[in-house]
Amino acid sequence: MAQVSVILLLGSNDIAAHEMLDRATTELERSVGTIRAMSKVYESEPYGFHAERGFVNRAIEVACEYDAYELLRRINLIEELLGRDRTAEQRIKQLTGEEYASRPIDIDIIFYGDNTFNDKRLVIPYHFLAEREYALRPVAEIAAERRHPELTETPREMLERLTTKEF
Repeated sequence: MAQVSVILLLGSNDIAAHEMLDRATTELERSVGTIRAMSKVYESEPYGFHAERGFVNRAIEVACEYDAYELLRRINLIEELLGRDRTAEQRIKQLTGEEYASRPIDIDIIFYGDNTFNDKRLVIPYHFLAEREYALRPVAEIAAERRHPELTETPREMLERLTTKEF
């Protein structure tokens, strides 16, 4: 398979969140592909739930030779290696009634080339990209002019629209 340009968003609200992003970046380069670009680290408040700590986020572009489902499998293994426990997260969400829970690492596939996926396992492009500043800021830093294959806007355009909305 030819290399595909993949944009990933890493997030963590672990007590060692910056280290967690660095470790995830290292693991992604080791088992997914060559890192072509990396944003600076951005801080954000938890979205959709209450947590003791805020999040740190970073976007990276990776040259990937795997199909999207193999990429997802590898990402899930990295998350597990770095301490993500989805079963524990489900229990916490059930107890709190909130949609999300704290996690040591979260890796989302934002773009997989210009491809789209929408099934039980994968939704690409990232379905909340146009609405979530915590995702748009780092993605716009490294892929400002990349066109969203469905919305046809660039991350820069989406970020400008989102941050200039009047409330």
